[in-house]
Amino acid sequence: MKLKLGLAALLGATVLFARDIIVPASELPRNAQDFISKNFKTAQIALVKKDIDSYDVTLNDGTEIDFIITGEWKDVDGKYKALPNSILPNIMPKISASSNAQIIEVSREINGYKFELSNQLKIYTDAQGNILGQKFDY
Repeated sequence: MKLKLGLAALLGATVLFARDIIVPASELPRNAQDFISKNFKTAQIALVKKDIDSYDVTLNDGTEIDFIITGEWKDVDGKYKALPNSILPNIMPKISASSNAQIIEVSREINGYKFELSNQLKIYTDAQGNILGQKFDY
């Protein structure tokens, strides 16, 4: 019986700590705050949610940015708006030019990046921006 109660308490604590909680923007790590101010100069932070291993930030223009707990970005979603090339200045202009479309989402992958473009094309690159593959997402 004690084992069952202990497991139930552990499960309850896990569920409690796994939930997103709303935190003030000032709680974001400094590098996350710097990333936002550098790349989204006209937008303001509207909402910050924190869970056990990440921060989910929503800007007042609708852009959503996911950061790992250390403050490094892992995903930037413009919600169908073009993202600024300053996020990855050595790679993003090349991707936009090669596809004649705007980048609306970028994600860090294990060995590079995934770009989603306004023409529904997904482009996968290595860390240096060399295109590894692409596909249309209909």
